[in-house]
Amino acid sequence: MHKKISSITRRNFIKGTSSLMALSTFGAYGLDFTNREKPLRVGLIGTGWYGKSDLFRLMQVANVEVVSLCDVD
Repeated sequence: MHKKISSITRRNFIKGTSSLMALSTFGAYGLDFTNREKPLRVGLIGTGWYGKSDLFRLMQVANVEVVSLCDVD
């Protein structure tokens, strides 16, 4: 039997690759992201609905200290 391969959309490709690039910047620390002794300092650009949701979710799963917020609107 021949299975149909679902096509990937441009949006999903960009989301996946940008997530991978962001995680790769952590290097070896990416594996120890949630078990840090000192909080991870983060800044947020774009504090609208999605940015705020992402920040709140990050605060739930990791020890973070929010050091800056920026929104152009």
